[in-house]
Amino acid sequence: MGVRFTVVPQSLLRRALKGWTMLYAVIMAGGSGTRFWPRSRKKRPKQILRIVGDNSMIRATVERILPQIPMERIMVVTGESHAEEIRAQLPELSNEMIVAEPWGLNTAPCIALAAYKLIKQDPEAVMVVLPADHLIRKEQEFLEILGTASKAAGTGDYLITFGIVPERPETGYGYIERGDPMLNLDAVDVFNVRRFVEKPDMATAREYLVQGNYLWNSGMFMWQASAIIKAFEKHLPTISRTMETILPALNGPEEAAAIREAYGRMESISIDYGIMEKADQVLVIEADVAWNDVGSWRSLEDVWGTDQDGNALSGDLVSLDSRGCTVSSPHKLTTLIGVKDLIVVDTQDALLICDKDRAQDVKALLDILKKKGYDELL
Repeated sequence: MGVRFTVVPQSLLRRALKGWTMLYAVIMAGGSGTRFWPRSRKKRPKQILRIVGDNSMIRATVERILPQIPMERIMVVTGESHAEEIRAQLPELSNEMIVAEPWGLNTAPCIALAAYKLIKQDPEAVMVVLPADHLIRKEQEFLEILGTASKAAGTGDYLITFGIVPERPETGYGYIERGDPMLNLDAVDVFNVRRFVEKPDMATAREYLVQGNYLWNSGMFMWQASAIIKAFEKHLPTISRTMETILPALNGPEEAAAIREAYGRMESISIDYGIMEKADQVLVIEADVAWNDVGSWRSLEDVWGTDQDGNALSGDLVSLDSRGCTVSSPHKLTTLIGVKDLIVVDTQDALLICDKDRAQDVKALLDILKKKGYDELL
């Protein structure tokens, strides 16, 4: 038998509409440190690095939401091997709000674990789920959208996703097809989701941009903790039943052992595939917030900006007749002559040089390094 929740009283609906929702943040900070190798490693994945600005990406994510969500209502879910570093970077977080997964099982188990922890602590909790390693430049606009989305989530069992208003045709992102308006709060429409679309080819991406009702899938979500648990009970019952068995141990001294036991019994599956693509009452709110998922070295040309030759730079670079290169060289001068569209990343123990079009193949390179015995560099 699943966990059961009472119907939200009208007083709570009025409270949500007035903006009194008890909003929590769940920051997903897993990751194995592959796409930004050689700077990122298994023990120092992207979210712990200072890739954009003076703060690590996890610290920047927390700082971004603090005007809306206080530190005591921020939870970080990370891997066991990263938990100590997360504590060092976020000393204000209480120990019980840093949750360690024994190993990664994609986003659905991570989100289920966070939801069950929150529902035990606060049955009326509304939770926003955020990746730890995204860049959002329009921070005030983002906070306003969070406020609107939290009000929408507080009015019913809606599963709300944030769709990024596309700036260009993009083959590297999944898309959300926006339907008709379902709610209007703060003079902002919240739309039904017609469907989720896998990464398109360029011709299809151009057509999506022309049509105007397709949004980039950001991987950010908002819902009542009770609503997402109901969705797990319906669409991923194995995960919900497993979480119910460890519910008594959550937020207590036996939590870590209970989580480890539970993770041995759950499947690896994404929240998109496991729930969002199947559930009812899925809504999307448009977010025009200068978003970037900072997904690979190639994406940094949009983050760092480029010089007159289209080169994106972090560190010292002197180039001659070289264009469109992305260079990270914090330790020494890098010089380029007559090359184009390269990624060059220098660290103290490894050097990466690759074609920009092959940036996503870094993971395959790491598989080769592992086979060749370079475990100390992974």
